[in-house]
Amino acid sequence: MNATPQQPRTDAAVAEARAIIELCIQGSEANDRDDLIRKLTTARTALARHPGPATVRDAASECIRALESLKIDLRTRRTTLADPGRAARLRAELDRARNHFEDFQTRSREWPQLLGEGFSAMSSDAEFALRTRARQVIAEAEESIEANDPKKNSEAFDAWLRRRLAVEADDVYSLLLERSRRVAAQLGEQLDAPPPRVESVPVTAPDRLVAELQARPASSGGNPPAGTRMIGILMPTYGGIMMAIVLSRFLGLNMPGWVIAVCAVVGAAGLGGAALSGERKRRLDRRRGDAKSTLRGMIDEYQLARSKQIRDATRLLQGDLRKAATTVVNTRASEFTDQLDAAREAADTARNASADLSDISDDLESVAELQARARRLIDSPPEGRGERILKTVS
Repeated sequence: MNATPQQPRTDAAVAEARAIIELCIQGSEANDRDDLIRKLTTARTALARHPGPATVRDAASECIRALESLKIDLRTRRTTLADPGRAARLRAELDRARNHFEDFQTRSREWPQLLGEGFSAMSSDAEFALRTRARQVIAEAEESIEANDPKKNSEAFDAWLRRRLAVEADDVYSLLLERSRRVAAQLGEQLDAPPPRVESVPVTAPDRLVAELQARPASSGGNPPAGTRMIGILMPTYGGIMMAIVLSRFLGLNMPGWVIAVCAVVGAAGLGGAALSGERKRRLDRRRGDAKSTLRGMIDEYQLARSKQIRDATRLLQGDLRKAATTVVNTRASEFTDQLDAAREAADTARNASADLSDISDDLESVAELQARARRLIDSPPEGRGERILKTVS
């Protein structure tokens, strides 16, 4: 007999609890309170699975706690909106955000010119350093050639030359890396962002580059035939003998035969020795000339390879920095745009403060009404009441 009137009362309590939970969830969504939404959703699920007096009381308690938290948020927002200096601060913040955005737009239009000028200067300096260092190597190498016989120390000279060229190539690579990092730092300063990272120069390793250089022998016509060289030595010797004999006859000197023979031998030895010494000097000069020609040919090949390396590296580095700078510009522009939009929206809310304060007052009344309904659910069965949804969005 008593169960029949109790059942409608329980169903009405469950329906009222569900209605209050839904209104609380809507208010939490309007105020961006995800934590309250999760708790209220859990209470709604528990009420749907086990509808009864206990779950109704638990749901009502959860709603009271959520509404109390929303009440604190609304009062805090009302205090902020009622601040008389807030509108001036928001307008100043909007002006500051607008100035920053305009300044960034001005600086972002100048970075391509900065990048182009920086890499033009870097390429020019690298080419100048390459040619200057190559001339220094040629001067030192020619001094070494003049001081030694290229035939005797050709292997040691070639090893020294390749080591020296590798060192010079590495120095030019270091110059490229240092200048490209300087350009990257200038870009970062121009764009007010961390500079793009330049890890290395995309070139062939110096040792490998120098090892691939081919020494091209100079074509000086080769050495004269052995018969020609012998004639060049024997003719002065024969001339010395004949001069000793003819001169004694011409002057009418009556000298013993052995004296004439001695004079002939001395003349032959002197002229022949001079001819032999001259031939050796000519052959040494020829070897030195060939070594210098080979040296210059190798240096020309080195400069050609290094110039291409410099141009390729400059092009690749410039492309990488251009991509990095473009990414930075797009990212920073998006950030400044978001800041400007947020400042503009905040300034707009300051202009609508009176309407927002009115909405907050209405929401506080709705919160108080919902708390009263939830407390009545805990203390006594519900009766039909109207529903008001929180409309303030923080």
